[in-house]
Amino acid sequence: MKRLITFCLCLLLFLAACNSIDTKEKSPEAETKSDSSSKTKVFKQDDGEKINIPKNPKRIVVLHPTYIGALVEFGHKPVGVIDFVKQNQTLAEATKGAKMLGQNNVEDVAKTKLDLIITTKEDKNINKLKKIAPTVQMDAMKSDYKSATKELGEIVNEQDKAKKWIKEWENKLEEDKKTLGYKVDEKTITVLQSTPKGLTAFGKNYGRGTEIVYGGYGMTQPKKLEKETKNAYMTTLSEEVLSDYTGDYIILATMGETPQFTQTTNWKNLDAVKNNHVIKLDLQQTQYNDPISLEKQREVILKQL
Repeated sequence: MKRLITFCLCLLLFLAACNSIDTKEKSPEAETKSDSSSKTKVFKQDDGEKINIPKNPKRIVVLHPTYIGALVEFGHKPVGVIDFVKQNQTLAEATKGAKMLGQNNVEDVAKTKLDLIITTKEDKNINKLKKIAPTVQMDAMKSDYKSATKELGEIVNEQDKAKKWIKEWENKLEEDKKTLGYKVDEKTITVLQSTPKGLTAFGKNYGRGTEIVYGGYGMTQPKKLEKETKNAYMTTLSEEVLSDYTGDYIILATMGETPQFTQTTNWKNLDAVKNNHVIKLDLQQTQYNDPISLEKQREVILKQL
């Protein structure tokens, strides 16, 4: 009988101990402690996919110019960037010392000691890049420049800096709008560029000053252009229909040269041209819609307006 009682007591003590261990393992405190000690965090991409990225990435490679400026603005200059930045004075200066990487040179990316890669959803090398390091894919069609700035701030744990920049930027644009007054109020504007695909007009969120004049100053697109770029970055035009797609103002984006179409009668007969309402933007100086590029574009556009 004594042996039976002793055995039962031992069994009860053993079960109590197991229950205690199990409770500790499943307690919220234990889970929080485990999460906080992890070296990764969950990041939700523009496409909704959740991926694990370093909690505090120190060495970042960026394979599209648009996503460089915010990181530099927040004090996290990438160690490697797409070599397109060499064609852009503003970003080239901001990334001086970073390794320049070819668009399809995955081997060079692999040789760079890095924690994280940031690229676009269109990147054809995505499967290879994912094997090198955690890779975030940004989608310009699903994320405007403010959202992208917030996301990049989240990636490097600089959410407060991202919010501060956006707030200060919005205040600057609002002040500009008041200063410019009738010059921009209820006015239409078109952003044009001669590209390898032909004469191109751009949507509302594709750099080249579009975010400033449309979202900031409240100017609008001519109706035909608005319809054509509602679900697209841009649309290609013929010189003969320019008058249907241009209005009170034009931003003429160039790579420093004078486009041939500006010598044609179709161009010279446009209202914006006759009224001297053409704003010239040199894309060799600034082009993209990151914080650093936008600040430079604002300086150029505001001065000419």
